[in-house]
Amino acid sequence: MADRLKGKVAIITGAARGIGAKSAELFVREGASVAIWDLNQAKGQALADQLSATGGRAVFCRCDVTDAAQIDTAAEASVAALGLPNVLFNNAAIVVVGGVEDLTEAEWDRQYAVNVKSIFLVSRRVIPLMREAGGGSIINMASESAFVGFPMHPAYCSSKAAVVHMTRSMAMRYAQEKIRVNSLCPGTIKTELYDEFLSQQADPEAVNAEIVRLHPLGLGAPEDIAWAAVYMASDESRYMTGTPLLVDGGITAI
Repeated sequence: MADRLKGKVAIITGAARGIGAKSAELFVREGASVAIWDLNQAKGQALADQLSATGGRAVFCRCDVTDAAQIDTAAEASVAALGLPNVLFNNAAIVVVGGVEDLTEAEWDRQYAVNVKSIFLVSRRVIPLMREAGGGSIINMASESAFVGFPMHPAYCSSKAAVVHMTRSMAMRYAQEKIRVNSLCPGTIKTELYDEFLSQQADPEAVNAEIVRLHPLGLGAPEDIAWAAVYMASDESRYMTGTPLLVDGGITAI
């Protein structure tokens, strides 16, 4: 076990699978205690058990991050089990596919509830705890889609652009309290979420081929983003705030 996050207590939302799960694994490997927040009880608890069995400290809290009451309960449980948090990774996200003329209001609102409003709700609850801990690092999950206008999901693209600018505002507000706030902007990563996105396409193979073509380094793996999250959570990034960190396989260099 390394020590890049030794002594830190982290909350990671949407951590039962994909980038969140890999981040939880690497955070624990680097010495952090981790609270895994997710709706998926089976996968979340299994991950917490697995990480604890290897000598780490991890707990699972079932939480719908669009529900303030559930966030309160998860925050209380996390602090009781692990102590005050000094890292928050707002990772939970969904992707809603469909053009502006195709989406319903309910689909649009659900996209924003999970990708944007949840960051507001979770941060609102956790920042006072982080302040009490003496400061820390907030990582908000954005995307290459904040900078690239993919035609198949305008709701997702605009929600991630909102995250980038919300992050800048939060960074300005909390810098004096030693709370850094940055956004993490992955390229297309091979996860279950990506598979779900492809399943909504009329021609999944063609869409996948085009997305691969757009990324000079091809599709990424969850650990490519999780290691970036380790850096952002660590004191190595102590002079970094308000920054959208692009780990995107080169797509925005085109």
